[in-house]
Amino acid sequence: MLTPDIHQLFGEMKDGVKHFELTAEPVKQEILKGLYMEGWGYNGSIPGPTLVVNPGDKVSIRVNNQLPEPTSVHWHGLDIPEIADGGVELQPSPSIEPGQYHDYEFTVINSPGAHMYHTHYNPMKQQMMGLAGGRVYY
Repeated sequence: MLTPDIHQLFGEMKDGVKHFELTAEPVKQEILKGLYMEGWGYNGSIPGPTLVVNPGDKVSIRVNNQLPEPTSVHWHGLDIPEIADGGVELQPSPSIEPGQYHDYEFTVINSPGAHMYHTHYNPMKQQMMGLAGGRVYY
């Protein structure tokens, strides 16, 4: 197991592109037996699932926003086009409105290593609420 106790997504290959789906949503997560925390996560968990990719993979990551405010995703540590970087305040990357989605598309060109993804919209609040996850390269 690459990331113990965290769900892993390996993507679904279609036409040479590895497809993933993430949903940003309110989460109630049990952290100890009978003890729950409420926050915002991806795919029902905090942290979100680990996305498993390889250098050279063409990826499409659909991010659905089920939060009560806009959000975005920044792919930390990746050299990707600005439109896919998730930095809505500084770059042309769009925010994702509640009830909407955005498809982030890029080719993984970084060296193998451990990296992460996290929100880049209202980050002081949204990151504190739990909007982050990991990526692992083989």
